[in-house]
Amino acid sequence: MNWIDTHTHTYEPAEGQPSASVLVERAMAAGVYKQIMGGVDLHSVEPVMELCRAFPDTVYPTIGLHPTEVRDDYKQNLDILYRHLGAASGKKDGGQPYYVAVGEIGIDLYQDKTFFPQQQDAFRIQLRWAKELQLPVVLHVRNAFEEAWHILRQEQDGSLRGVFHCYSGSVEQSARVLELGFMFGIGGVLTFKNAGLPEVVRNVPLSSLVLETDAPWLAPVPYRGKPNESAYIPIVGHKLAEILGITPGEAAFATTRNACGLFGL
Repeated sequence: MNWIDTHTHTYEPAEGQPSASVLVERAMAAGVYKQIMGGVDLHSVEPVMELCRAFPDTVYPTIGLHPTEVRDDYKQNLDILYRHLGAASGKKDGGQPYYVAVGEIGIDLYQDKTFFPQQQDAFRIQLRWAKELQLPVVLHVRNAFEEAWHILRQEQDGSLRGVFHCYSGSVEQSARVLELGFMFGIGGVLTFKNAGLPEVVRNVPLSSLVLETDAPWLAPVPYRGKPNESAYIPIVGHKLAEILGITPGEAAFATTRNACGLFGL
């Protein structure tokens, strides 16, 4: 079975983990044949691209300004990120890594609302990049579903597409995500006891689901509390199959097809 990890930060291993290259190879040995590295700021650009150059046709980059990285200087940072995005766009036949999405971007009001206005502006700007360049978006939305949904609804002109990374909303909210034409990133939380995510996946189409780890965070049971890695994607996939009453092979085929379609892999 072939699996895809649609969101990982393997380029920044947790303390005690092996090198990023070893983690990529370990995932490949576990059947995770493609991995998408989530960029979060200017500092992540080079380590992400370095890993993508080392594993062409296996590791792919995204680029964006994470909402918790938005500060007073966000416009200067966005200008530089946009130049990186433009320089690595449209090179699918050029032998060099190319960005497969804008992200992760969004709104995060979990701990600090100081830069909420700046987060909103940065979010709109990057959504418009995605529309301009016909790329999907990877959305980080934490304690801010209504705020993010309001902006997405305004910006959705029929061309916006993407995924709610590490989806943590309700069943009711998932219906609104589907109305906007977005997908759901499902990770290790699916395996947690008392998590509400199983009810969500039962109520959305399998065609709207992709798998992710968000490594090195949110490791699935039985590794909960330990560093996560892309090699654990099959654990999430088997849990998804169990919840939906399908075979692991069917879960692998569907989520891989979904990911390839969304990210153009």
